[in-house]
Amino acid sequence: MTDELDLLREANPVSADTGPWRDRPLDARAELLLRRLPSRDRGRRTVRRAVWSLEAVAAATILALALTVSGTGSPSAVAASRPLPLVAHASRADVSLTEIVRRARAAAESSAEKSRRGSHLRTWSLSMESGKDAVTLPQESLTRWEPDGSGSLLEVAVDPRHPDRPVIADGTPPRAVHDGKVLREAKYPAGINGANESYFEDPPAGASALRAYLAVWSPGADDDPAELISAIEAFLEVWTPGPRQRADIVALLSRIEGLRPAGKVTDRLGRVGQAFRFTPASSGMRYLIVLDPDDGNVLDVEETITRDDPEYKLKAGDVMSYKAWVS
Repeated sequence: MTDELDLLREANPVSADTGPWRDRPLDARAELLLRRLPSRDRGRRTVRRAVWSLEAVAAATILALALTVSGTGSPSAVAASRPLPLVAHASRADVSLTEIVRRARAAAESSAEKSRRGSHLRTWSLSMESGKDAVTLPQESLTRWEPDGSGSLLEVAVDPRHPDRPVIADGTPPRAVHDGKVLREAKYPAGINGANESYFEDPPAGASALRAYLAVWSPGADDDPAELISAIEAFLEVWTPGPRQRADIVALLSRIEGLRPAGKVTDRLGRVGQAFRFTPASSGMRYLIVLDPDDGNVLDVEETITRDDPEYKLKAGDVMSYKAWVS
C-alpha cells in the first residue's frame, strides 16, 4: 500500500494548503490510483465513503460551539438532529421518467441558455466513529465564476435543526444570513476560472458525449450506474446546467437499468419533485434521485444505507448523505 500511496501523492502533488487549489478533487490519474487501494469489501467501502474529511468534522464542531455559546442549543442537540429519509408517495398522477425526458428535451429546444460554472447547494452527511453515534454535518456552499475567470467561494455550516432554511443569500457579493457559521470564504483572481477544478471544460451537447466527459473524471461512469450517478453529482457541484445539459443528464438517468419510480416527494427545501430509486447490487446503499418533472432538473440526491452497521450504530434506512441544489 505504501508504494501506491506514494504514486497517489505524485499524481496529486499540489499541497492541500496551496492557494485556490485547497481541497480540490483529485485529478483523473489520482482517482484511478485511489481506486486501487485495498478495502475490506466493496459494500463496506461504499459506506466508508460517507466518513468525511476533517474539514467536515470541523463544520459540526464549529456549529455546535456557536450554538452553545449563543445559548440556542448544545452539541448533543446538534448530534441528535439527524435527518429522516425522504418519503415518496406513488400515485396515478406521477410523471414517468420517459415523459420527463421528453419535457426536458422540449425545454432545451426552446432555450439558448447555456450551463454556467458554479453551484449553490445544501449537503447533509454523516461523520462516523466506530462505536459512537453518527453525527450530522450539514453545510451550504455557493461558488460563482465570472467571464474573466475570477470567482468566489462561500461555505457555511448549517444548523441541522433547521435544514429547510437557506443560509446564503445569493448576490454581489454573496452573504451569509441566519443560523449559519462561515467556514471558508475565498475569492479567486481573474484567469483562475476553476482551472484546477474537475469538469473545468465546458460540457458537451448530447447524452453520449456528456457520459464520456463525465468518465474522464470518474472512469467508472461509462459502465457502472452507481459511478455514473456519483459523477453526475460531482458535475452538478461544479456546474449549474443549462436546458441542454439538463436534458442530457435525465436521458443518461433514463438508461440506468434498475432505476425505478418512487413517487412524488416534497424535498427538504419545500419543493415538489418526482423521485426515482436505485439500489446497486451488493453496495449496501440506495439512491433516491429527485427531479423537477417539468424540465428534468436534478433537485436532490439522497443516499441511504440498506443494512444495519452495528459498528457505527447505523440502521437500514438511515440517511448517509443528502444533496439539494438550491439553484
